[in-house]
Amino acid sequence: MGKKLFVVSDVHGHYTELIKALHLAGFDGENGDHIFLSCGDLFDRGQENPLVYDFVKGLQHKILIRGNHEDMLCRILKRGSLAEHEIKNKTNITVEQLLGDGAADANGCFDTTAHSQKIREILAFVDSMINYYETESYVFTHGWLPIDIVGRRAYIREHWREASEAEWEEARWLEWQQLYAVGAVLAGKTIVCGHRPARLAGAFDPLREPDCSEPFYGDGMIAIDAGTVQSGRVNVLVIEDHMLSV
Repeated sequence: MGKKLFVVSDVHGHYTELIKALHLAGFDGENGDHIFLSCGDLFDRGQENPLVYDFVKGLQHKILIRGNHEDMLCRILKRGSLAEHEIKNKTNITVEQLLGDGAADANGCFDTTAHSQKIREILAFVDSMINYYETESYVFTHGWLPIDIVGRRAYIREHWREASEAEWEEARWLEWQQLYAVGAVLAGKTIVCGHRPARLAGAFDPLREPDCSEPFYGDGMIAIDAGTVQSGRVNVLVIEDHMLSV
């Protein structure tokens, strides 16, 4: 075994909170046995997106899972403009911070040619991300794994590992609390996910405080999104397990 995974999710541009949480968890970026694992949504909503980007990009030992906000960022950078719902998600702030102040005009448009080098760099960074990571006992993903609907029930697809990129993009929007409620989990594995805050676990644990942002340990799953914008914290899950690949 030997290696430790330091798992975070939904950092959303909150560098200060991320570094504080990693420090408290004992993470050492120079230690080859310490592996940073993000379950997606590194950007948007926070004010420190470039610091998050530079920190994560500079890590040698990392596993990066793609979130729906990474999908959104790529679409915007390729298109050269922001839609209203993307501005609502504060991706305009991310674009301005990553490309430079004044990059986007009042209508949310920016010159992809003028910023082509930086755009290519960011797109390559996001394209290097994966849909899931699997160890002997855990599967790490963003929203959930690809599902099938049979009747009115949802089930994790039998061959979920072979799902298409479009199916994984849909899975990044799935909400763990809805799938967990109907028992759509994996036999013999624990799903670790983000996308929706762990405070929603009050529906499954009546003793849990309504605003509790700590990870929720369910039967066959762990939800780790701390809802950082509201809670002011990032959860770090430290896991030692037999690594299938790094």
